[in-house]
Amino acid sequence: MNKKSSGVSNEQFEEMLKSVRSIESKLDIMVSLQRASAPMPKIGKEEKRILKLCDKKHTIADMIQETQKKEGTINSTLNHLKAKGLIQTAKIDNKTVYERIR
Repeated sequence: MNKKSSGVSNEQFEEMLKSVRSIESKLDIMVSLQRASAPMPKIGKEEKRILKLCDKKHTIADMIQETQKKEGTINSTLNHLKAKGLIQTAKIDNKTVYERIR
C-alpha cells in the first residue's frame, strides 16, 4: 500500500508499521515454539550428510563437490529436508545457501 494514496498520515503509517512488526515478531516466536515441540522427523544417512552442510555457508555447488553427488540428488534431498521443516533457504552475499532451523 502506498501511504500517499491511502490518505494515511506519517504518524499513522509509522504506528501501523510498528504494529505489523510486533505481530511478525510474535508469529516468529510461535513458529519457533511449534517447531521445538514437534518430534524430530526421521532422516536417512544421506539426508543427515546434507543437513550437516546446511550451515549458511555451503551452496549447492559446494554440496556437490563435498559429497560427490549429482545436482538432482542434492536438490531432491534439500527438498525433503525443507518439507520436513529442518532447513530453509537463505540469500547471503548474493549466494543461495541453506540453513538448519531444527
